[in-house]
Amino acid sequence: MSCEKVRNLLGPYVDGEAAPDARREVEAHVSDCYTCSEEFEHIRKLAVSLGRFRTGSVPSELWTTIEHRLDNQSRVRSFFPSVVRSRSLLAIAASIVVVIGLGLFGLPWGRDSSQVHAESVDFAVLLDGLQHDAVAAFDKFLTQYKAVVTTPEEAKRNAFGLNFDLPLTLPGGFELQTAYVLRFGEAPGVAARYDRGGEFLGVVFHAPVLKEHFGTHKDRACVVGKHRGHSVPVGDWSLVHLTDPTTCHCVLSRLNESTELPAVMAALAPLYAPTTGASDHRPDGS
Repeated sequence: MSCEKVRNLLGPYVDGEAAPDARREVEAHVSDCYTCSEEFEHIRKLAVSLGRFRTGSVPSELWTTIEHRLDNQSRVRSFFPSVVRSRSLLAIAASIVVVIGLGLFGLPWGRDSSQVHAESVDFAVLLDGLQHDAVAAFDKFLTQYKAVVTTPEEAKRNAFGLNFDLPLTLPGGFELQTAYVLRFGEAPGVAARYDRGGEFLGVVFHAPVLKEHFGTHKDRACVVGKHRGHSVPVGDWSLVHLTDPTTCHCVLSRLNESTELPAVMAALAPLYAPTTGASDHRPDGS
């Protein structure tokens, strides 16, 4: 599929309107084309930003305000030519249409705009507790982002724009215990808990972000299969991130990054195809 055709499909893809075959072609293309993946990320972030506007009722005082403005307009009509007067009324009407079209009436009136949070992910609470109790640290991270228990199917439906799988069994014998939906600011996220005979493995999926906070821990480049990602080691544990154009796939485990982790990551990340050797690591840590 050409870049031009892919770019024409990015909007329908993000809106969930593209046919399954077209979605697969877009995903395959953006996984290898840096230019199109950048365009895709721009459209995805725009869609998330627009999704922040909530629907709601029109304030009762709105029409009173409009009538007042129209009355004021009639009082000064003698000072303006009829053409100017008509244009002013049309401008007011057009402004009303534009505001409704943008969904601004859906914003809670009087709400402090500072309540809209950035799409950052803070893993510090998770990593700082790993050496004491990995399961408790993972639970604390879930609480921090108000995780809600769900099913794998519901998780995929609720996580707008993310590409991931939550198989019931992962390579190596890990079995799915619990799936969760959570939110990073205004962006959706998904997490899950796996177990293999008492051995814990946690996964988190979120949209690529400009910054991830690791507290006092430092991340380092790693290779998962033939794809480059980044890893944050804490004792025997590591939090490994592998990012495609739509999703950062994070796996918390004690698995060997060369022999065990690639198969697990391939089962979780639909766009993961360790055959090209392309780098998925970004300088911004996403």
